Amino acid sequence: MQPGMNLDDAGPTTRRAPRLLRQADRTLGLITAFMLAAMVMLTCVDVVGRYFLNQPLTGAFELTEHAMGALVFASLPLVALRRGHVTVDLFDSLVPAAWRRMQNSFVDLVAAACTGAIAWRLWVKAVYMHAAGETTAVLQFAVYPLVYFMALLTSFAVLAMLVMAWLDATSDLPVTIE
Repeated sequence: MQPGMNLDDAGPTTRRAPRLLRQADRTLGLITAFMLAAMVMLTCVDVVGRYFLNQPLTGAFELTEHAMGALVFASLPLVALRRGHVTVDLFDSLVPAAWRRMQNSFVDLVAAACTGAIAWRLWVKAVYMHAAGETTAVLQFAVYPLVYFMALLTSFAVLAMLVMAWLDATSDLPVTIE
């Protein structure tokens, strides 16, 4: 199924994901939408304060920076569930249709391994930052909770990729969340 299509357009060649995955997708979507809205509000308050009241919001850059990090990593499991990764299909026509689901499963497993390495390194970095007591420059709040959050969400993305690999390997039909 192509990105942007909905299930009604997909025809009989796709299978809806289990209810738990659809619920996880919905929940993560709401979380990311909330974080994006909060970033927009923060930026609006900072811009109005800076240009109309000559009073910029103290620490707005740090808050935006942290919100962007949280938003990117909160979106990662969402992208994995929706199969929204960038793909290049130069050789798909050379792979027999019967092998495509195993190819998809293999790609999901490789992506899960790479993403798992990132999650592990983020966790190690969070532990180091916690021990070192690293804080932001202006607002002086601890950075490690954000990095733990990023590691946790990256781990959720790994889990999503493993579930999608399993579903690919055990079903004749591609799985879609939408």
